[in-house]
Amino acid sequence: MDARTERVAPWAYGWWVLVGALTGIGVAGALTVGAAFLALALVLAVVGVLVARLRNRSALGVVGGLAVAPLYVAWLNRGGPGRVCTVSATQTTCLDAWSPWPFLAVGLALVVGCAVLVGRPGHHQRQDH
Repeated sequence: MDARTERVAPWAYGWWVLVGALTGIGVAGALTVGAAFLALALVLAVVGVLVARLRNRSALGVVGGLAVAPLYVAWLNRGGPGRVCTVSATQTTCLDAWSPWPFLAVGLALVVGCAVLVGRPGHHQRQDH
């Protein structure tokens, strides 16, 4: 069986989605926690390349994992664009929010792109008759 026809365990996709998510968050948080996330993503990617059960089409999960950062930014800016205020019993806090739509579009494009890549014909186990 070659890499295109072998059956892939669901956890293998999860591994690569995690690598993609850590990479996306690491790039988004470059000046704060970014370096730690990128370092962890690099370690997991190297392990993924070295472990035979992870060296297959499940690596396409990275594309889906990259969606985590823009989807999170879209969620944080869900009240935007413009000034968004939160009122509690003791204080009012306001901040400027971006439009969530571009981030949502990028995140959804990455998720759909991952699904299309993984579901492409030729990426399922073949039955030879």
